[in-house]
Amino acid sequence: MTGESDVSQNDEAWAMEMLGRINRGAQEARERRDALAAAVDEMAKGFTQLGLKPWTVEQTSPAREDMMAPDVLLGGRAEPVAKILRYEAAVNILSAADQLRGFAVLLRAEASLMGAVSVARGIFEACLWATAVIDPTITTDVRLQRALTRWLARLSAGIRLRNMLGDGVTDADQVIDNDGQVEDEHGSNRDPATDIADIESYAKGRGWRVTKRPRATEITPLSIDWLSENLERRIGIEGYAWTSGSSMAHGEHAADTASWVELSQDLGTAPAWLIQLWSTGAWAGPRLFLTTLAGYTGISSLRTEYQRFEKLFLNQEGKS
Repeated sequence: MTGESDVSQNDEAWAMEMLGRINRGAQEARERRDALAAAVDEMAKGFTQLGLKPWTVEQTSPAREDMMAPDVLLGGRAEPVAKILRYEAAVNILSAADQLRGFAVLLRAEASLMGAVSVARGIFEACLWATAVIDPTITTDVRLQRALTRWLARLSAGIRLRNMLGDGVTDADQVIDNDGQVEDEHGSNRDPATDIADIESYAKGRGWRVTKRPRATEITPLSIDWLSENLERRIGIEGYAWTSGSSMAHGEHAADTASWVELSQDLGTAPAWLIQLWSTGAWAGPRLFLTTLAGYTGISSLRTEYQRFEKLFLNQEGKS
């Protein structure tokens, strides 16, 4: 017959065992979180290099075809097609790298679900824009039309910003080249209105349709929604990463996520596994871009880094 002291000891032992399990589970969750954040940082470093350093290309790749294309004549200067495509891709690659670093910070902090989801959406968007201008499944001319359309959008955005904020605003359309010097062909020492006129004139000279839109001139219609559904090299999750899982960043909160957002106001935490669940863009974007880059250049990039990142990102153990 079991006495009260035995029951008390059994209850205490059970409680201590459960407490140990909880502590071990919490430690394992922190280790998984930190490992994922480190992998995201590694991806950000890799994307930074891809944005700043020249790409190695195979002789028979679409990238080599772009290098052989006739120069683009803009006003009194000529720019190689490959350089324009590379630049427009790099703008978004570096944007993705910066947002990946921010995503890693938010993972470690576990303080903001919506902040992390919004950044993940931004990662996907930047990767999708970069993918669009180097898509190897289309022709050089179509890639160029996309790149010039994106360039027009950036130039127009710079003009709107300058008009709103007044004189003295530094032009955001500025990139540092490999020698640490400002890239003047696309940089702050050029007049954006003149560049817009030059691009429009070139496009019309090629017989391309040029459409005036409220925010910027378009040579080819481009949008995230269209690209996420129509890219030939899609991997099957683009629509979800942009419109469903990430749509709560635009106010469409799923019921379970709304509950977590409400609960997080009291707890002050957003567990990393929940951030992963609703941040598919942080995984799908880099995967789509790296797959496209490999097809464009004929060379795989960041294979090891991405495999490590994907393995950790898709690991859902310890969720409950």
